[in-house]
Amino acid sequence: MERKTIQRQEIMDVLKNSYDHKTIKELCEALKDKNIGQATVYRTVNSLVLENKIRRIECPDGVHYDYRMDHYHFYCLDCHNIKDVFLDDSLIDKLLLNVHSNSNLDDIKYINLVFEGICDSCKGKGSYGVK
Repeated sequence: MERKTIQRQEIMDVLKNSYDHKTIKELCEALKDKNIGQATVYRTVNSLVLENKIRRIECPDGVHYDYRMDHYHFYCLDCHNIKDVFLDDSLIDKLLLNVHSNSNLDDIKYINLVFEGICDSCKGKGSYGVK
């Protein structure tokens, strides 16, 4: 059951207005003026993930969160930036069909893809792998 609280709405507002895939720490920092405790942020974010209202993005540097569900992600192993990746729906449909036919899984709620590599900015610097 979804509880509508002021804290929940504040957390959702920060995520809706963010395009940088915040971590819990960054969420807490953005909400510090609202007097929302870290435990409340953790609890609320976990609830929002379970309700499929936000996306949890597992990256080598930790967990990030995204309000938008219409895309996937690319994580740069050098600068740690996360970029949105939009894939053709027919490609995703083929992937789902393949998963279903090979493993008989038909109750997939969502796909959480994170591509990892070196972004064009870091590749241009030629310094990747140094950090």
